[in-house]
Amino acid sequence: MRAQEELSRHSLLAAAQTALGIQLRYARAGIGLAGAAMAGARECEPLRHYPARDVSDAAARTRFYYHAHTSQRCPRNEHGHFHLFGYGLAHGGPGASGPDFFHLAGLSLDAKGQALRWFTTNRWVTGERWVAAQRIVKMLPQFEVHTHGRLAPVASWLGAMVRLFAPQIAAMVRERDAVLALHGARLGREAAFEDRTLDVVTECPAGLAAHVRQLGL
Repeated sequence: MRAQEELSRHSLLAAAQTALGIQLRYARAGIGLAGAAMAGARECEPLRHYPARDVSDAAARTRFYYHAHTSQRCPRNEHGHFHLFGYGLAHGGPGASGPDFFHLAGLSLDAKGQALRWFTTNRWVTGERWVAAQRIVKMLPQFEVHTHGRLAPVASWLGAMVRLFAPQIAAMVRERDAVLALHGARLGREAAFEDRTLDVVTECPAGLAAHVRQLGL
């Protein structure tokens, strides 16, 4: 048990060093994570994906993009947010219809690129194939998006952030399922998934420095 605890602590420490180190390198260059995520664009146009074709890792079956838009639950100081996905795992086997991706979590940033909050969304927001929390929780410890070029550090930062906050994200996704189950009991399952009054379902803080201090790393 002690060996497992030490291994877990070592993994968390490595993730913290990666996330903090990438932020520091960007800061020294006068760039925040929000600016880096926009891949050279000067302005963040509402709903436009950055980069335009998203960042995908076929081997890991993961994907992410950055964008911005308003929401009734959007923090006032939010610049934009990442959406993180898994894909290539459709239910029903060959020939299964519908989208072949699912949303793991969103991550909001302020204009300086500091992480604000993790959040989950209702199905209609991303048009995903809905999967239960259990599947998402299982994927969190291995979440990585390997890529090349100017967005490679951003991808590494996201992977490190997911590992650092995996327990909090897991709790948030489980709560998402509970909220949607209650919502579905009132409206019906499909109606609940398509309810435009419910976009962000659950959320939790994502402040990196405070979290690392809390972990005692």
